[in-house]
Amino acid sequence: MKKWTRLVTFLTIGATLAACSDNAQEPEVEPETEQAKTTETEATVNNDYQTRLDQAKAQYDASKLDEAAGTLSLLLKEDLTDYPDIQSEAETLLEEVNLTQAEQAKKVAGTSSDKIEYQTERQSSVLGEEYLAATGKSIEDATDEELGNWLAEKEKKAETETNSEETTTEKTETKEQKTFASDKEAEDYAFNQSVDRLKLNNENYSIFVDRTDDQWVSIEVRETVKQDGVEWSNLIGLYRYDLQTDSIEKMDSVTGEYQTVE
Repeated sequence: MKKWTRLVTFLTIGATLAACSDNAQEPEVEPETEQAKTTETEATVNNDYQTRLDQAKAQYDASKLDEAAGTLSLLLKEDLTDYPDIQSEAETLLEEVNLTQAEQAKKVAGTSSDKIEYQTERQSSVLGEEYLAATGKSIEDATDEELGNWLAEKEKKAETETNSEETTTEKTETKEQKTFASDKEAEDYAFNQSVDRLKLNNENYSIFVDRTDDQWVSIEVRETVKQDGVEWSNLIGLYRYDLQTDSIEKMDSVTGEYQTVE
């Protein structure tokens, strides 16, 4: 009887609580307004733009003019209509950087009559490392003729590698690592993936690709600039593509460290 009485008591109390719960009016939670959502989105975008502007300033302060100009160029390709202060500051800084770059380019052109062409190629760190490994010389010291001949040989070698039956040699394959018949095939794969995923389609971009080992492909993106009768290029980004994981990393030019971006 005690057990039954106790059970009835619990049921009675439970029913009473349930009735109170049903009768109690729960506080209404107002849905987030469109204005609040819009404000939050604008704040996020503004923070991203400001971060990129701050990055360009840090690059400029570190005398990384090519990198600063590249960061500013990408920033100014965004629609900054609603962010006039950021746009104005970015434009002013880019103009200052470009003036310095133009003066430097004029000095080079005035002192090196045999090094007028291939300015974008000369500024490429990826191509510079390849040229140094192949010739033992700095790409900056190469004459137009020397560099032109080397680039032509490089292109010819790439075409031969593509068409050669030797490029179909099988390599050991694991679950963690993709395999490619040749370095060029790996470079083409990384190039296509990067251009598509990072939206690097731009007629003014020059992209240099080099497979450094079984895992990594270096990808350097530069934007050609012509001003006051001289030419140079800005660094849009120095990336490396992981052939094992299909991830893309970008180097922070100030710290020298790579960070995953895609």
